[in-house]
Amino acid sequence: MEYKIVKADDHWFRENINCQYACPVNTPAMNYIERIVAGDFDASLRLNFMANLFPHILGRVCTHPCETACRRGAIDKPIAICSLKRSAADFASVKSSRKPIRDEKTGKRVAIIGSGPSGLAAANDLATKGHDVVVYEALPVAGGMLCVGIPPYRLPREAIEDAVNWIKALGVDIRLNSPIDTPEAFDDLLREFNAVYLAMGAHRSQLLEIPGEELEGVLHGVTFMKDTNLGLRKTVPERVAVLGGGFTAIDCARSSLRLGAREVSVMYRRTLEEMPAGELEVRMAEQEGIQMHYLTSPVRIIGGHERKVTHIECIKNTLGEPDEKGRRRPVPVKGSNFMVPVDLIIAAIGQSPDISFLSDRCGIKINHWGMPVIDPKDFMTTRAGVFAGGDCVTGPRNVIEVIADGRKAARAIHRFLTVEERKGYTFYYKDQSPSDRMPDYDFAPRQSQDAIPMSQRRTLDAEVERGLSRENTSQEAGRCLLCHYNIFIDESCILCGGCIDVCPHQCISMASREKVEIPSDAEDGGAIAGDWDAVMVLDEEKCIRCGLCVKRCPVNAITMKRFSYSEEYEH
Repeated sequence: MEYKIVKADDHWFRENINCQYACPVNTPAMNYIERIVAGDFDASLRLNFMANLFPHILGRVCTHPCETACRRGAIDKPIAICSLKRSAADFASVKSSRKPIRDEKTGKRVAIIGSGPSGLAAANDLATKGHDVVVYEALPVAGGMLCVGIPPYRLPREAIEDAVNWIKALGVDIRLNSPIDTPEAFDDLLREFNAVYLAMGAHRSQLLEIPGEELEGVLHGVTFMKDTNLGLRKTVPERVAVLGGGFTAIDCARSSLRLGAREVSVMYRRTLEEMPAGELEVRMAEQEGIQMHYLTSPVRIIGGHERKVTHIECIKNTLGEPDEKGRRRPVPVKGSNFMVPVDLIIAAIGQSPDISFLSDRCGIKINHWGMPVIDPKDFMTTRAGVFAGGDCVTGPRNVIEVIADGRKAARAIHRFLTVEERKGYTFYYKDQSPSDRMPDYDFAPRQSQDAIPMSQRRTLDAEVERGLSRENTSQEAGRCLLCHYNIFIDESCILCGGCIDVCPHQCISMASREKVEIPSDAEDGGAIAGDWDAVMVLDEEKCIRCGLCVKRCPVNAITMKRFSYSEEYEH
């Protein structure tokens, strides 16, 4: 059978909007892109604020799983959804006009440990619900890894400050230089607050566990970026080698160039295809002159006078069988060892949270990775009233995922403190006329952000990517296929085939009955009611929502509806 009948219910349509469904916080990308097409950047930004809270930040550093899922990618290249998020923030006139709105005070107090993106997201939602929130931050700045993990040439500090100031405007008390790092300090929180959210970032580096790691001139990526971003490190020596393939590794390498290094190389044990940092970040690093060494693993570090690093010995790899995460294992190639002269080695191979303050007596179970065990449904640890999320429970992840954790944890904490329960999704359908589209929108190429020239990329504070221009923003937004517009063909269809003739991407076809697999659990015992010999088939993956079929149908059997949904709660 070539075709199978499925029930296109509300949840099927929700999953059919690929970009929103792929987003950890369900950002309605298609809606805010629609507003951009209409020239209403203020409304576009408001939609972003409602979902992801920090569009000024995410428009720069989000790993955009929405783009990976974008249906436009099946035609040419996905919509630049992340860049359009930034455009909404860049061109809106309401950047600072959001007014804090809080529910009536509940009298409940919540402590949050960590002011990174997960902690800030939870603080936003809990304060909005009327709870008194205090955030404890060990660093002298708020923002966690946003500030000390991501360099300012990728994320300007004013974008972080705007987010922090917004949280403060909600009445959240952010206490800097206030680490919760002893069992006694944590016990105090348990006594003083009705709930606690553990949102510490992964600030502890993973060791290389190779000979020579203790030599002078070997640093770890988290420490290097923290010292650099706090202004404690001003220079680096001439030759720098970075070990690792994640965003931290690339940030260390590009930051080293800006701190004066003449030769910077990145050594990664797999290929570019497996590299967590992604092709875009790697390409920008290469454009700046950083050398990439794939299928390369460190074996030992060699020191000279006064035990200072002079060389690193490496070995080449080949890729073997997949590991437990599905990535092919690097297998050393015997006899392929080689030496690289270096002055500084930065190990950026992994990070983990420091939760040493959680003593046995606090009643929180720790797994064998050294992270709190939580109930995935409500983010609660094994101690009632103590919740955890973000990097604290998984190790390092991207910003949008830990924001999602913070928002979900805030909902769970609110339910714990009150009687409010999650109601579920509410779905909406609205008759929709085919949209007026820019000419040849299905052939328009993906637009690129502007960037500063190489000659200006020698300081940490010079933001490299400048965003899309207004003209390019309009062109890129016009490429969106509007996947929340859906074509419906009802039983009045006369099978004339006119829709097939006008469809530009051959996504409508006619299938005979014998080519349709009828589900055995159909209500009538295995047959679809009605006397029919053929049926019209619509390929959702190919459909570009041009509406030509709607206009062509002689009996008005084809309609277009606009679908949307929202998450609702009840008291």
